[in-house]
Amino acid sequence: MLTRIVVGLFAAAFFITINFAGNGLPFALGIALFAVWGASEFYQAVKKQGGEPAEMLGYFACVVFQIAAWTHNGERFARYLPALLLLVVLTTLLSELGKRRPKPIVSIGTTMLGAVYVGWLFSYLTLLHGMQPGVIRLSGANMPLLVPPIAHTTPGEWLVIFVAACTWLSDSGALFFGKAVGKHKLAPNISPGKTIEGSMGGLLTAVLAGAALGYWLQLPMIHAIVLSFLCGLFGQIGDLCESALKRDLNVKDFGVVLPGHGGILDRIDSVLFSAPLAYYYVLFFLMR
Repeated sequence: MLTRIVVGLFAAAFFITINFAGNGLPFALGIALFAVWGASEFYQAVKKQGGEPAEMLGYFACVVFQIAAWTHNGERFARYLPALLLLVVLTTLLSELGKRRPKPIVSIGTTMLGAVYVGWLFSYLTLLHGMQPGVIRLSGANMPLLVPPIAHTTPGEWLVIFVAACTWLSDSGALFFGKAVGKHKLAPNISPGKTIEGSMGGLLTAVLAGAALGYWLQLPMIHAIVLSFLCGLFGQIGDLCESALKRDLNVKDFGVVLPGHGGILDRIDSVLFSAPLAYYYVLFFLMR
């Protein structure tokens, strides 16, 4: 547990540093690095089970997703997805033609899954980072969505902090409550260690963190509570989905680069689900 805490603090410090650095490029590059690393861990696990994903093509897709998210802030991001997925499918199919024992379905499926699951979903953090929400209308008056508490920082940067903090603190809360009072299994066929009590404790931790951050950022409290709850909930769903992938691939962790946590993909699995949810929540309910 001590190792997990120390590594988590160093990782959080690095994440916060790139989040507030420069014009968003250091953040986009950092997210691209993590996406490629996470995709690499996934592809290595697939290869151990006999799969042959087109790794370089998957890494290329991960980077392109980040570039598109950073350069266009979501305005033309959707245009890149069909073209990129088409490129992955056609190129993987062509590469299978030269193999003695081609496995096009397995190769395309695993290549696409790595690129979309890690690269595309993780790019929503970059999209959140670039958001510049204005005002919302509450009680008949226009109010700012949030007020950055530090000069020369942007609302998008603080949205990233809000989502990441609520998601990862929910993970920590679920672990703590699960070990302390957990008795009833949440999903024994997928992840035997997770409990209902731990899940509820994680959601409570997320909401408390969201309320505190929302108060500090002057984010309307109702939205702070709803968004933090959704981040905690979808983060836990993302964690369970990754557990299902690991069980299918017969691995305990996707990597060992983060002592006490596993690999990069083991650390970002929850935010892969909470970041897209948060982006669309802000886009549809808070942007004016």
